[in-house]
Amino acid sequence: MARHSVAEFLESFVHPLVAGGTLHIGRPLTAADLDEFERDLAHASEAVVAVDDARTGVLVDLVVRPPALVMDREELELCAALHNVLFLAHPRADSWLATKGAMHRVLETSHRMAAQPLTTDRRRALARHGLLHNVFNVVRTDIKVSWWTGSAEFYGQEPPTRLLRWRSVRRVREETSTASYDQLLTSDEAAPVMATLLRRSPITHLLAMHPQVPPLHWEDAVFVLRDPELARAVAYHATRSSTPFSLTTAPSRYASAFEQFLERSPRPADVRAVAAFLVYLNVLLAMTELRIREPGANSPLITTVLGRDRATQWPRGLATFLALPNALARIEPALAEPPGLSQESRLYERWRVHREQVQAGVGEAVVDTLVNRLVKQLGLPPGLPPPSVDAVSGDADAAASVAEVSDG
Repeated sequence: MARHSVAEFLESFVHPLVAGGTLHIGRPLTAADLDEFERDLAHASEAVVAVDDARTGVLVDLVVRPPALVMDREELELCAALHNVLFLAHPRADSWLATKGAMHRVLETSHRMAAQPLTTDRRRALARHGLLHNVFNVVRTDIKVSWWTGSAEFYGQEPPTRLLRWRSVRRVREETSTASYDQLLTSDEAAPVMATLLRRSPITHLLAMHPQVPPLHWEDAVFVLRDPELARAVAYHATRSSTPFSLTTAPSRYASAFEQFLERSPRPADVRAVAAFLVYLNVLLAMTELRIREPGANSPLITTVLGRDRATQWPRGLATFLALPNALARIEPALAEPPGLSQESRLYERWRVHREQVQAGVGEAVVDTLVNRLVKQLGLPPGLPPPSVDAVSGDADAAASVAEVSDG
């Protein structure tokens, strides 16, 4: 397998990863390769500019003014980690490595490459998302060619033309199949690298809609919610579907991560930020029903999603997501609904209907349990009356973020 240059790596792997196209996977990249890439990066300006322009084009769907982007060593390492796990996903990868231990060394190197410093910097988070936004769309096309005397399989490669000649005489047949993210990047070897990689790109992690997405850590992503433009983009992406089940998929995943977040003794300010965001997503669900003829009629969406078998068909986090505004209304009314909601009469009526149906649908015990957990993590004295708006106004991060989002 030929040695990479940084320009070749950017042109054959990174650019198509960002802009779409065919990814060319070569031999696994080492730390020494990345050292050489970093030294040569200044001499690969054309390839660098092409990648940066491509990811700027991705970011215009999220923010009005994407930041200036310049490829650096950390971003090269993130791409190299993905490149290496895709190499290992090939069925014949072990036969291309010198020893059995070589695969473990590749995995260890890939994990170190993926384990770049976590970031709360807006520009860096957007830059990383621009690189990795397509990771769940990566597919490999496999072709099996059979003829009268044998067969051969080609993974992610076109079969040589000589095997396709004289089709009728040699009884040549082609069978095509595709391997997607599920088959390529969720194996026992690849999954830890991918989980590490996605933690370094929190925007990508938040926007992911794939059922096999690794668990979200709100510690990594809560800063996104304090950026009104990014919070708005995530919220609208999460609720852009037209079916009840899909509308609640991403919010349920966020709420499931919120449940785990509460187990790790987070800062109260971060709990409030995530809680306010989840409440706002509930408002967006109510907004989908503004055209219902009778404002006080039961919600078709709530009826549908809570009408499935609770034990087997409710996605993890669904009950917490829907019950959160009800729980907050008992302990922190200022977080229980976004500012200004009561001034929109038709929307507020749908909101009231949702809250009543959720209370009946998830049950009192779910709301009570959530109240107790929130009281503990928010540092509120148990058994005291709910705080007034003034009592919580000092922690304006979450409320201000949601207020800004709702302006859109």
